[in-house]
Amino acid sequence: MVTEPSISGIHDLKRALKLLAYFNILPLVCINMYDINQVNTEKIIKFCKKMNIDLVGKVPFNPLVTKAMVNGKPIVEYAPESDVAKELKETWTKIYLTLEANC
Repeated sequence: MVTEPSISGIHDLKRALKLLAYFNILPLVCINMYDINQVNTEKIIKFCKKMNIDLVGKVPFNPLVTKAMVNGKPIVEYAPESDVAKELKETWTKIYLTLEANC
């Protein structure tokens, strides 16, 4: 699941996790634009720890993402050395390894 550090993001995360639990689906959480609200980011991190949910990534805000979208390219192609691209690659690796270990 990808969430953002906003009140609605936290609320939606909790609702979606109930749905995943109902279907017995392993939850993994990534916080998008984590650095726009450190207080809510910490709330999400603490919530995930409390619920024993793996936090697989914290993607920073970066205006390059918008530029990549305008150019019709994924950020990992448009700006592969950017902080966002590097974090997304690391997040994908964590997701892959978690799923491989649990499937």
